[in-house]
Amino acid sequence: MEIYFLETCGLRFSDVEHYLPKVTESRRRSVLRKRDESAKVESLMAEVLVLWGIRQRTGLSPREVEFSRGAHGKPYITGSDLYFSLSHTKGAVCAAFSGEEVGVDIERRDRQVSEAVKTRVLSDREFFVCSDGEDFIKAWVRKEAFLKRLGVGITRDLRNVDTLMLPDTAVYSHGDYIIGASGSGAESAKILSRGISREI
Repeated sequence: MEIYFLETCGLRFSDVEHYLPKVTESRRRSVLRKRDESAKVESLMAEVLVLWGIRQRTGLSPREVEFSRGAHGKPYITGSDLYFSLSHTKGAVCAAFSGEEVGVDIERRDRQVSEAVKTRVLSDREFFVCSDGEDFIKAWVRKEAFLKRLGVGITRDLRNVDTLMLPDTAVYSHGDYIIGASGSGAESAKILSRGISREI
């Protein structure tokens, strides 16, 4: 498993809008509907990072890539045995690639979370061992990555997903961010930082 990371802090939409013709029509519409400039950048660059990773592994250009969706909206590359997952948060995007089902999630390390959210998300055992906000973020990204791997996303009661028992799921600290990965090889995943370029 490889995880590609791209920091988007400081990028303006005008810095990256040249990528719009490369992404899917649905992503273009989603990006352009957003009012917040940083949200536009993150949404656009998440798919760009996926397209870049696909090209590195398959040689397919963005025009040659066709996506399909699972029952709960998980994206797949039509006709390929390369699996991917993407995530974005304020200031960064990441994408994981594997030859098997994979899930990834990213959050800022300093994200503030209310007690009410913790109560809705953590299992009884997790609530007991999560001593601070960063512990909660680690539990959150593990759950999210695991559920993305299953292709169901947040369609379940998160309290029933206990991160203390999840197979093939790991957490990584990466600067100001915490990344959760789930799938074969998650415990030894490589995180590769990627910079902006004109090409995918």
